[in-house]
Amino acid sequence: MFKRMLIRIFLILGGVSSGIALEPIMSNKAELVFEHSFANKLSKGWRAQFGEWKAVDGVLRARQIPADNHAAAARQILEMKDGVFQMRFRLVEKGGAFHFGFDPKRGSLKKKGHLFSVIVTPKLAKITKHIDKAKPNADPNEDLAKVAHQFEAEKWHTLLLEKVGTKVAAQIKLDDGGKTLVMKASHPTFHVPTPTLVFRCVGDGVEIDDINVWQTK
Repeated sequence: MFKRMLIRIFLILGGVSSGIALEPIMSNKAELVFEHSFANKLSKGWRAQFGEWKAVDGVLRARQIPADNHAAAARQILEMKDGVFQMRFRLVEKGGAFHFGFDPKRGSLKKKGHLFSVIVTPKLAKITKHIDKAKPNADPNEDLAKVAHQFEAEKWHTLLLEKVGTKVAAQIKLDDGGKTLVMKASHPTFHVPTPTLVFRCVGDGVEIDDINVWQTK
């Protein structure tokens, strides 16, 4: 814990970003509309539904609570349509999965449930179009893109997700300078407005930091 704090202080004082800079591959960044680093507080508009979400040592720490019988889930209020979304994340201890995605704005789709997510587990990353809970057999979960990779616990990664019309692209880069994983997908439902950013954690746990969101040009 103390070592983690010293590293973060060094990066801040040295004027060096604690994340790896990634650039969009199918759009361009315009206005920065949201940014937050978890300096022992949660951002305005943060809403936790399940699990435990705490700002600890300058990062957001999430863990699933077994009694909830549900993945840890939280939302950041931020209405968007197209955008570029970047953050740092890592699995810690017994973290089973990290999800980042969106819900459709109410009334924008004839659908019940989430829109899509980028999902990272210890063995892979994928873009999943989520099930329509009103007609689960006709419209189930669908993995639109997938890449195998060993995501070791305690190692930070940078995620950059673009949402442009019906298309999405996700880049995941190791902060130690490793290769960048790239996934692309599209679906007719993806064009709708989204009222929040949706975060989920399976297991114990996930850490998140340095969230930045831009409009697209």
